[in-house]
Amino acid sequence: MKPVPQHIVANGPPGTLWFGGAVDRSTMTLRVMAKAGNLAVDKLAISRLLGCDAVQGKTRHWSLAAPYSVDSDLDSQVSWILSRLSEDVSVWAALNQDYRLELFCGLFLERNNRGVSVSPTTMSELGKRGIALGFDIYAPDDGSNQSTDPTLSSVTPPAGQEPRPR
Repeated sequence: MKPVPQHIVANGPPGTLWFGGAVDRSTMTLRVMAKAGNLAVDKLAISRLLGCDAVQGKTRHWSLAAPYSVDSDLDSQVSWILSRLSEDVSVWAALNQDYRLELFCGLFLERNNRGVSVSPTTMSELGKRGIALGFDIYAPDDGSNQSTDPTLSSVTPPAGQEPRPR
């Protein structure tokens, strides 16, 4: 997390609650799921259509995850995922006939009142492919998001993922 600049902290009244700024970290995974219930999808067929193998695992859906982002640059994460997959909109239309497509984003906040945006170009690229965009937002629940120390970091990255240095 970028700390609040020291010259601002020094001029803040005692007990100031520091908040605001960009989302601290994000994860992003494209998921191709069955439209009904807990049915499994044909991962090999989806991989052939999209031109990219799925992430290995015991899930019932096909998935591809972008690298973890310390800066929460959602546009870059979407671009990373889409650059590995077919650009053919007819392929995406066929997938939408049989499956539900979702780009799942985990947003990790270290302080209150964080924000993030997605560019119109990115939204258009997702829309052309029929991909829904979903968010889970994670904030500290132990009160540490009310910290008066702007340098504290209280949200840890998901297991197995380390933040990239800034």
